[in-house]
Amino acid sequence: MLIAANWKMNLGKSEIDQFSKILQSNEFHDSLDICIFPPSVYINYLNTRIENLPISIGAQNCYHEFSGAFTGEVSPTSLKDIGCKYVLVGHSERRVNNNENNLYVQKCTSAAIKANLIPIVCVGETLKDRVSGTALDFIENQLIESIPSSFENIFVAYEPIWSIGTGKIPSSSEIKEMHKHIKQVISSKFNNSIKVIYGGSVNPSNVSDILNVNEVDGVLIGGASLNPKDFLAIYHSTVKHLD
Repeated sequence: MLIAANWKMNLGKSEIDQFSKILQSNEFHDSLDICIFPPSVYINYLNTRIENLPISIGAQNCYHEFSGAFTGEVSPTSLKDIGCKYVLVGHSERRVNNNENNLYVQKCTSAAIKANLIPIVCVGETLKDRVSGTALDFIENQLIESIPSSFENIFVAYEPIWSIGTGKIPSSSEIKEMHKHIKQVISSKFNNSIKVIYGGSVNPSNVSDILNVNEVDGVLIGGASLNPKDFLAIYHSTVKHLD
């Protein structure tokens, strides 16, 4: 079970200090993996503040080359060098705002794997796809084109675009259907297995219901992860679920 906290472009040094102090006062268990994805400029800073805690650090993005004349890009080997364990790839905000298509996402995923990072490949449909009944086909195409043919350890984050930051989430049956579909696609097309986490308006009020859905292997938290109280509430709900 994985709890992934995507801070996006939020929280600075003073907020990270406050957040870290609260984390330091909390008791953690070894029963699940936790990873925080801060803005890239604060990866090392956050790492120094929580290095004694069982919490991994991740990056929100990486480039598909390890070095070279690529101004402004972030090398996956550099991320590994400063202590990252995971990296988000193909988040819908980057797909839309940075025009990252499936082939680009696949190249970045391959580079992350070669750098010994664990990629979390994000997929998700629009409201139009959901309403029209084409969501399963849309996600299948994203998976086939975004994931490299050979891999050992990849997570998929299912984040319906229409749910991110809106407070709306799919029903339990819809989440189950999609997560099961994702695993079946990976099994049939890649002859491999994969863990699938859910993202999109996850909060302390709905996380228990989400985790009770079969096929859900964790959560990717956005806005709720910026508040340490909410983040820890989600964490403790997840621990109870495992018990």
